[in-house]
Amino acid sequence: MGVYWIWYPGDFEIHQGMLQNFSREERGMRWPAYWYVDDNYCNVKFERTYTLKQATTFTVHTRQAGYLTINDKKYLVNQPITLDAGKQEIVAYIFSATEQPTVYIEGEVIHSDASWVADNYVTQRAVGYSNLFTTLDDDPNVIPYEEHDVQPKTTEAVNGGLLIDFGEEINAKLRVANQTTPITICYGESRTEALDTVNCYYQQAGITSETKIPKRAFQYLFVPNYQADHLDITATTVGLKMPNRSSFKSNETLINQIWDMSTRTFKLCTDLFYIDGVKRDRWIWGGDAYQDAFINQYTFFNEDVDKRTIIALRGHDEIKQHINTIVDYSLLWVISIYNHYETTGDQAFIRMIMPRMESMMDYLLAQTNKLGFIYGRKGDWIFVDWSEMDKDGTIAAEQMFCSRP
Repeated sequence: MGVYWIWYPGDFEIHQGMLQNFSREERGMRWPAYWYVDDNYCNVKFERTYTLKQATTFTVHTRQAGYLTINDKKYLVNQPITLDAGKQEIVAYIFSATEQPTVYIEGEVIHSDASWVADNYVTQRAVGYSNLFTTLDDDPNVIPYEEHDVQPKTTEAVNGGLLIDFGEEINAKLRVANQTTPITICYGESRTEALDTVNCYYQQAGITSETKIPKRAFQYLFVPNYQADHLDITATTVGLKMPNRSSFKSNETLINQIWDMSTRTFKLCTDLFYIDGVKRDRWIWGGDAYQDAFINQYTFFNEDVDKRTIIALRGHDEIKQHINTIVDYSLLWVISIYNHYETTGDQAFIRMIMPRMESMMDYLLAQTNKLGFIYGRKGDWIFVDWSEMDKDGTIAAEQMFCSRP
């Protein structure tokens, strides 16, 4: 097995999931998810005991604060250490109030891999790691997104301003050059939305070449009260590399177009996690993720996004409320693990997620009546779908999720 950056299991997904669920904005307002949100543990120990046959040198790298003990003797991190033959009990103490604690241990014999354990001072477990972070230059607190510059397809003077069309919806950051006079940019999924300077979903004023513009989803941009016929603007798409492993072609042009548009839309909404749209809330929802996993199986077959989403939805061991506050989403979360294993046979993931799955099952079963029917409590959301139906008490749809063998 190779060398990895390691962390407390689930911390990477939980921390990045929190950031994802805090990314929503609407008409100038930031809008965090309206359920309990976990973050990574701030104080973590990484431990392993070696019995060395000969002397060896290693270095514990970290970008957070910390120190080492080897057989209870203290050492500095980020410096080479040489150990003699014999039993060596190594503990790295890493902490941060703002970042996820991680280490990369580099050495011919002693190095960071899945054989280490992490301890949050309450529970000790096998470490977490990812294929995204395998070299010393990587940083688990910085996602290695691919970025590609996209230029506008057309520009048009309209309504006293400039309408810019990028040809298709993209998820991108904007970069404006050679602009010293502040401008306003209105974003649009459609031409009509971009031109609606009052009601468009995204709008940012006071933009110059010095302005940092966040990633947003759009096809059209409108710059009101702008008389020039050109704006030096570039969109930089941001996302993880995820090849499409599927192909489809029929004799029906429209069906082919639907397929192509569907897979492209799915990729836009599938990055670190399955999210509910790149434009609107951008949150991670359990019911949406359950369905996304099936689409993933027949298109990109990316096991990692599946696992990251499952972990992020669940959070830490103690359950404070149902996933997204929705009873059926907690049930679907358990079923999604079953589906993931049926598809991938990933026993390592099952071992990692099993304690959290068992506690979720206990949480659900404690919410059943004497007949074994699950019901919604005060503060719970029984969703099922958006139809107007009686969702009080025990309803059939919930029992279908709860009784799956």
